[in-house]
Amino acid sequence: MAFRIYLHCIYITILFLSISNINGFEEVARSNLLKKLKNLGFSWANCGPNTDPIQLKSLSVAPDPIVIPGNVTFSIGVGVTSALPTDISISVNMEKKVAGLYIKIPCIDNIGSCNYGNLCEAWAEVCPKYFSKFGLPCTCPIPAGAYSIPTTVEYIKGSLPPEILGDFRISGDLRSSSDHLGCIQVMVSLK
Repeated sequence: MAFRIYLHCIYITILFLSISNINGFEEVARSNLLKKLKNLGFSWANCGPNTDPIQLKSLSVAPDPIVIPGNVTFSIGVGVTSALPTDISISVNMEKKVAGLYIKIPCIDNIGSCNYGNLCEAWAEVCPKYFSKFGLPCTCPIPAGAYSIPTTVEYIKGSLPPEILGDFRISGDLRSSSDHLGCIQVMVSLK
């Protein structure tokens, strides 16, 4: 249960502290993205043009691979160029590397390749407990600005079943009712 809450917090944090547009990016951008994601270890990339309203500027996670249970150290920096609306949703695509190929993980109990609506409501619940101490706004609309979480250590309790361990490619595609807000892709290993 603690890991599920932590995973949801990561999704929500990525929503407000990452992203860029996956639609219409050029072949050069695609090539650069694939080069960045080729490493087997942790890596991240904005999936679209630098004109998106939200741009992930930095993201670090250690150890690599992430060992659960155990301490996870992370930091994140994001630039938001225009206020984010109140009707944000995210479509998460999660794939696990199996025999050298990435296989899509279905959405089961809100974990995996799932769609999450009304993220502002979820953010308003999670933010005060975990993120307000970093000066992040806890209600929507999120104003334009630079946001960051400095290097932080969190202990992840519990254990993961063997089928959850391995290398993953996770992307989050953010939208509102009127606009595509952005996308981020992360490569992560869980041990």
